[in-house]
Amino acid sequence: MVSFAKMQGTGNDFVVIDNRTYQFSDAELSTCAAEWCPRRYGVGADGLLALDKPETAAADYRMHYVNADASRATMCGNGARCLFRFARTVGFEQTELAFDTDAGLYRARQGGDPQNAVRLFVPDVTDVRTEVTLDRPVPEPIHALHYVHPGTEHLVAEVDDVHAVPVQEWGPQLRHDPHLGPAGANVNFVERGEDQDVSLRTYEKGVEAETPSCGTGVLAAAVLMERRGPLDENDAVRVHTTGGTLRVGKASVDQSLRRYLEGPAVSVFRGRVKRPDPE
Repeated sequence: MVSFAKMQGTGNDFVVIDNRTYQFSDAELSTCAAEWCPRRYGVGADGLLALDKPETAAADYRMHYVNADASRATMCGNGARCLFRFARTVGFEQTELAFDTDAGLYRARQGGDPQNAVRLFVPDVTDVRTEVTLDRPVPEPIHALHYVHPGTEHLVAEVDDVHAVPVQEWGPQLRHDPHLGPAGANVNFVERGEDQDVSLRTYEKGVEAETPSCGTGVLAAAVLMERRGPLDENDAVRVHTTGGTLRVGKASVDQSLRRYLEGPAVSVFRGRVKRPDPE
């Protein structure tokens, strides 16, 4: 049996394990995700998070993330915040921790208010392409397309009314467009509000469905919003997802301003699940 925690960040939910104990290989983690994540046949989650030994001297631990369909993901913003909260329960007492991911080194620290908030500091987002043209026809209500890579692939589609978007219909069509290459992309439908507010719905690859929230999708939308005008240290973009609101801003870290993603990371319950049978 394997002990796990079920966690969620604005409705994006995860099965979380301490892999320092079990030492599952990458292939075994994919098998675990495929068995445990189905909602009617397993624990139920958008993906599997595994805390492992660090790979670099600067890190306290290593984050592995596997989607519900057993595919590997380079980064998950909501998952990273949840794993930080989990790490604090399994022996890491510092209020700020650094961790290795497939997308590089990240940092997280306890948020201020509310109590469950975690602030995730992210590397600079350098891969931003505006006015993307796809190979296949694009639904007419989408009036602009952008590509942003805040740790993983995201296509951002601007619309006037995000609540009117048939995400389950348009998402797969855009996610697999040949222009995006074999990896495809998560698809974010974005409605710009007043001031620094954005409404967002996401079709998430690897889950192959709309999820209540997507942390890297929130970052992608906020990066585009920042292009209207740079943020100072006291400002933040508020991104409203169906699972809740997250904030993207900048704060001082190591005497420089770093972008952060802040939102709740909540432990739902703990349990034990059967270890997958060896193939």
